[in-house]
Amino acid sequence: MDTLLKVEDLAVSFYSESGETKAVKNAGFHIKKGEFFGIVGESGSGKSVAAKSILRLLPKNGRINGGLIQFEGRDLLNQSEKELQAVRGREISIVFQDSLSALNPVYTIGNKLIELLRRNQKMTRSQAKARAIELLAAVGINDPEKHLKSYPHELSGGMRQRVMIAMAISSSPKLMIADELTTALDVTIQAQILSLLKKIQKSSGMSVILITHDLGVVAQMCSRIAVMCGGYVVEEGGAEDIFFHPYHPYTQALIASMPKVGDEPFVPFLEKPVYDKEGDLCPFLNRCSKADKRCEQSLPEFYQGHESHYIRCHRKGESEKWEKH
Repeated sequence: MDTLLKVEDLAVSFYSESGETKAVKNAGFHIKKGEFFGIVGESGSGKSVAAKSILRLLPKNGRINGGLIQFEGRDLLNQSEKELQAVRGREISIVFQDSLSALNPVYTIGNKLIELLRRNQKMTRSQAKARAIELLAAVGINDPEKHLKSYPHELSGGMRQRVMIAMAISSSPKLMIADELTTALDVTIQAQILSLLKKIQKSSGMSVILITHDLGVVAQMCSRIAVMCGGYVVEEGGAEDIFFHPYHPYTQALIASMPKVGDEPFVPFLEKPVYDKEGDLCPFLNRCSKADKRCEQSLPEFYQGHESHYIRCHRKGESEKWEKH
């Protein structure tokens, strides 16, 4: 499969009166055409910031300080705002976690969806309304014509997320970014939304970046996974690599923290704060039971094992040959 999106050495900081906070540090990953890709990590690991940086959707105090974001060969960081507007929503769409905040409370669902279709697809109002009904039906909303007249607060959380997905696929994008799509939903609705997203992805052939802290969701949905900790991508590989052959101690700790029947779920070293000392050392250093003197002296390089497995760790794994990437 060809590469659709390439992110290399991405650095993002936020600035306030107290100074600079480095949220993403030299992070990189690539997305293939038609791929379901997962980015996992704790809250504050930088996964959502990295994803929003793809479309330069950062708040005013956020700044991309370096790196490459290349979409189908185009460097998105060097495009003008006008050029980027042609990409947002059309070629790359995004679905946010908080659907109630993402949808304008003073407009009906139909109003926003029809407006979006008319702007992006150059449709007449009647064409856009017909297409809006088709989209709502496609994402599993019963009586879609009736719900065009609904306001966001009149819908359940699951229905609002379905509306957000309908808006995201309205222009047949090549890439969808799903940011914590199911976090606020109960387990039953979460399963329905994930099943819907998988069905749409398979039928359309679009690529999906799924951002979550839920390893169970990633294991169910994604073929490849990037693990983020303290702003860095510390491990990247296929789902089998990550879940059955994890090499980075942080990845191992995340997997060990997953609740298991009959086991004690408490993992104390995941509760300590992320290492944030100036000097760019491993972000897991002060929580790692396997750290040695090398870890206290320098940030490890990114190493490649077999074709699709990468790790940022001085240990590099004991049972496989790793080379600098």
